[in-house]
Amino acid sequence: MRIEDALRLVMGHFNAGRTEQGAALCGEILRAQPGNPVANALLARHLHRTGKSAAALGLLDTALATAPDYPAAHDLKAQILADDPETEIPVALDALRRALVLSPRSAGGWFALGNLQQARAGLPAESVSAYRRSLVVQPNDQACRMNLIAALLKLRRVAEADAACDTALAAEPRHIRALAFKTITHAANGRADEAERLIGWGALTRVLRLPVPDGFADIAAFNRSFEAAIRGHSNLREEWDPSRRAIRGGAIVTDLLKSDDPAIQAFKTALDAAVAGYTRDLAPHIAEAPNHPHLSARPAGFGIDCWANILGAQGHQTGHIHNLGWLSGVYYVTLPPAVFEDDADQAGWIEFNRPGYGIPDYDGVPLRATRPEEGMLVLFPSYVWHRTIPFDGGGERISVAFDLHPR
Repeated sequence: MRIEDALRLVMGHFNAGRTEQGAALCGEILRAQPGNPVANALLARHLHRTGKSAAALGLLDTALATAPDYPAAHDLKAQILADDPETEIPVALDALRRALVLSPRSAGGWFALGNLQQARAGLPAESVSAYRRSLVVQPNDQACRMNLIAALLKLRRVAEADAACDTALAAEPRHIRALAFKTITHAANGRADEAERLIGWGALTRVLRLPVPDGFADIAAFNRSFEAAIRGHSNLREEWDPSRRAIRGGAIVTDLLKSDDPAIQAFKTALDAAVAGYTRDLAPHIAEAPNHPHLSARPAGFGIDCWANILGAQGHQTGHIHNLGWLSGVYYVTLPPAVFEDDADQAGWIEFNRPGYGIPDYDGVPLRATRPEEGMLVLFPSYVWHRTIPFDGGGERISVAFDLHPR
């Protein structure tokens, strides 16, 4: 088989999702022609997608040694460098700019440049242009549009951000991040009532008490057993993956429900009952507003992701949303003495509607803070911004967070 024919077959394998066959055939080509730039770049893209970026960079260097101006190799290498926090910003910027000269219609290259400018270089104004160039090539790229909106909000260019939200929601009316941004643009444009309609305080965003799980005398007895199960869970991690979670300080238990502990299973049963009650109570609201993005998205069945957070003094969670959920929530297991009623500083409380991710505060956003209580359950649409306020003093704040997603 000619090399050209083999390369076309490799691309066919990769495009059809037959990645193992494509990688194997790339290997055969490279044994015959170790410097083949196309085969090196194709295999590098596969390795990068499987988390082997260092190996991918080695193949790209081989490709560029043979073909110094090969656009595909420059494009991928620049994107890998830009995604690596260890790469110095000037080095990544230079690589991206050179790649974009060779591949000016690389949506991924413009997206990577925008991300680097906004997130690491602190240049949101420059990132706007890069995101717009990416969207010219791939106008339906919602991830790029969301980062564009974030940059516009950082720059307080509210009208442009609002228009971009409308474009995103016209394509996906239930897009979680777009709805979260829309709560900001509504309020910033003097439409606090529209922001409140999305948030639905007291109806969609609700404070409840968890039903006392079977087998326990009261909620206090249950929480003591639940706390012990959380602390003893095999998935307990100190400072787990702080770059990807909103948690700052403290510890986390991932996949909390993957345990046979009776208290954990009792919590799951009680939570299922509380969620069933929440969804039943939505019926009159659905009748009044059937096109509401949260109400109209109510799924017939749920899957659940659940984790526990253990926070000490000054531990907190920054403003965030839950991109993968329909309904999210938090349950309070134990609280420190610093969390108390009538606290002007609201230490340890949960606050809603204040944006995160570097977006500034806007006048008109309807901020609400609630003092947690042991046994309290808070449910809210997954696009509602929320954060915890740091506290000082002894003790720990143990809570369980969760997302319900369609199944």
